[in-house]
Amino acid sequence: MQNIYKEELSRALLNKRFFLVFLLAGISFIYGFFQVKAIPELSLGAITVWQEILKRGYYGFFACLMAVLPFADSLSVEKSQRFINYFLTRVKYPKYIRAKFVAVAVSGAAAVVLPAIILLIVCVLLYPSDPIQIPTLAFDAAELLPGQVISPGTVWENVSSLAYLALCIAFLILFGVLYAVLAMGISFQTKNSLIVFGFPFLCYSFGYYFIPSSRILQNFISTEAVLIPAGNLVSAAAQCLAAGLFFGICVLSSGKKERQVIK
Repeated sequence: MQNIYKEELSRALLNKRFFLVFLLAGISFIYGFFQVKAIPELSLGAITVWQEILKRGYYGFFACLMAVLPFADSLSVEKSQRFINYFLTRVKYPKYIRAKFVAVAVSGAAAVVLPAIILLIVCVLLYPSDPIQIPTLAFDAAELLPGQVISPGTVWENVSSLAYLALCIAFLILFGVLYAVLAMGISFQTKNSLIVFGFPFLCYSFGYYFIPSSRILQNFISTEAVLIPAGNLVSAAAQCLAAGLFFGICVLSSGKKERQVIK
């Protein structure tokens, strides 16, 4: 099975579940749009409106589900239906897991970023390109901005604005990868797809509501900090590191190929 990467990617991206992904995104965007329409200030620029729709439409709650819908539960499904035996007779276990990881990560990123880019295009067509409010981004723990997505700041030059927009897109991709990988990590431990889908949502909800209210954990802002770059970027880096460690622990604790086949 030399084309395992190609096969896994095609299964992940040519997936009917993407219809559900875009449906969830549409619900979030419609709700967020009507929330933004209620804002008294009418001089908001396209990028600001775009981010406000993502924030006020609770896109993070939808996106953590959207990231896992296309393919993150495939390992659990293949274990429960014994398809994993078919794959492991034709390809080495490490290569199978690497291909599965790539497919899950790419599908998660695509599920989160593609609807957001479509929304951005709509916002650019409907709203002026300026003013653009750009937050002060830093790796300084003393400059955390809890509870804010966009901090009023100076309007940067066009190059800086495009660079910040590129950073926003990169964060959306990172968000999709992070939660898809979280789901794949838990799929090493269970054959139940509902658990695989629910775990990332619980993680996001915990970080969204509990972390900002905790005196000990408040320096991590919230899980929304990985969705839209704002304030201190240490928060996003710390959460990505935690997700990576969790995935590594799940892989190591799952055992070797033989255990995955028997499990």
